[in-house]
Amino acid sequence: MKRSSSFPPVPLLRDSRGAAIVEFALLAPVLLMILLGMLGYGQYFLLAHSTQQLANDSARATIAGMSAAERLSLANATMARELLRLPEIRPGTASLTVAEAPPTITVSVRVDASRIGLFHVKLLPMPNPVIERSAVIQQGGVL
Repeated sequence: MKRSSSFPPVPLLRDSRGAAIVEFALLAPVLLMILLGMLGYGQYFLLAHSTQQLANDSARATIAGMSAAERLSLANATMARELLRLPEIRPGTASLTVAEAPPTITVSVRVDASRIGLFHVKLLPMPNPVIERSAVIQQGGVL
């Protein structure tokens, strides 16, 4: 009696027809975690850089102020204007403080990224979602 199968008989130990799908099933979660890690840390570095840029721009704006209240107002106005150009930082998640210790002014910006992107996904070990950066500038110009 002749077999109806179009495949020749192959011993089970040498049959590798399903090996690729098994290998993919084993490696897919690892590759997915690596991809999510790259996206998550890329987003963190973007937010950290944007936070530092906010602090730098706000500190530069304080040079024009004649009093502490005016310097604080200039820094807040600069941060509000810059936040319109930064879609990665949601409104209401950033705060600014200005500290004066003559002859320097320190502008600190704090961004809470806990509800932004991959920070709220608990699959990856991510850095602290509260990003704080500061910039120091001398009153009246450069240090």
